[in-house]
Amino acid sequence: MGKLSLLCCLLLSLHVHAKPDVQITRALDALLIDVSQLQNHTIADYKTLIKKHISPNIDTLNMAQLILGRNWKRASIEQKQRFLECFSRQLLSNQAQAFLEWQPTSWSLKTQTFNDNETKSALVTSLNQSQASREFTLRLHRADGRWLIYDASYLGISLLKNFKDDYAVKISSQGLNKTLAQLCKTYPKIIKELTLAGTQWPPFIARSLPGQGLSAEIVSAVLSQAGYQVSTVFVPWKRVIKGVRQGEYDVSLALWKSPRRQAHLLFSDPYFINELVGVQHKDSKLSVVSLDDALSKNVSLGLMDDYAYSEQIQQYPDRRYFTQYTPLLRELGAKSLDLSLLDKSVARFYLERSGSFKKSLQVTTITLESKPLHIGIAKQHPAAKEVISNFNLYLKTYLKSDDYRALLSRYNIK
Repeated sequence: MGKLSLLCCLLLSLHVHAKPDVQITRALDALLIDVSQLQNHTIADYKTLIKKHISPNIDTLNMAQLILGRNWKRASIEQKQRFLECFSRQLLSNQAQAFLEWQPTSWSLKTQTFNDNETKSALVTSLNQSQASREFTLRLHRADGRWLIYDASYLGISLLKNFKDDYAVKISSQGLNKTLAQLCKTYPKIIKELTLAGTQWPPFIARSLPGQGLSAEIVSAVLSQAGYQVSTVFVPWKRVIKGVRQGEYDVSLALWKSPRRQAHLLFSDPYFINELVGVQHKDSKLSVVSLDDALSKNVSLGLMDDYAYSEQIQQYPDRRYFTQYTPLLRELGAKSLDLSLLDKSVARFYLERSGSFKKSLQVTTITLESKPLHIGIAKQHPAAKEVISNFNLYLKTYLKSDDYRALLSRYNIK
């Protein structure tokens, strides 16, 4: 299929309702904005964008029926389903290739016409790149209350007709079964599976919590929307880092950045901001107004071994590290330590679930340090850049969603 026909594919991005032109504007604007923000222009990048903006809005069933014609009526249910799945992957691949070869930077709508009963519409759209522009005619029809694209043409050449003629020749010469076998072999189904690794860190990661914790729910939701199948394993922290670096696990669920970690791992955009607060005995006369203030008072400091604290904290002389929260909180309760720096949500989680800790310990109201929270993947992972790019893309939408706000409310996090 030629480049011009491929370019027709990229226009199949329109999820339209009452007025096609209104929804076209939204769809193409959003598509070009995402393209402009790509760091790496690869086939995988464009497939991700197309699946987000285009694929849900194509009437693939109608296209398949028109392309196969009489062969569709003769095909078995299994053959129809197989063609739908493999043809969808072919269309996606063609669209991605079109973007890679010719990337428009702007667009404009020229004309919009309807048939007599306004069940079909034809729109002439111009896609522009530098000083060049190309006009395409988009053909839409109403389906289940929506406007969906079923064809696009350039210089009078129909994308649908190209596909129809191509498959007619193949089926005539070798039959439907062999044509389907070749199609599905050329465009195989790729199941993207990721193993997420995390250690017990409630309320962010925990076997006992619904959804296995806030981080697990956010990361799983975003990656699922990006087309990944995910599973989660719970292991000690040091094994999380070692396992991700060695390829035993694909992704670390929750990480703070540090120079040492950045040497080996790629980090996503932050999906949450952890707030470090002071935890101290209720009888303590220590008044903490800032991190510098706390460290200037020669306090004994209790720290978690797996927290990537700032250099200022890590170089503080009177500090002790703990691998579990309970022993640390006991030391604070016994006044063997003056202060600990913990994530606010984590500290409140443990204090709320232990009568003795809640009775003897308090959490400061002042945030002493903020730490962005990321997923991480080994730089040598074969899909590292693709996973991070996909996660970042779908994260933007998820963080604006009602699902995200409902999730924070469920975990009582503002």
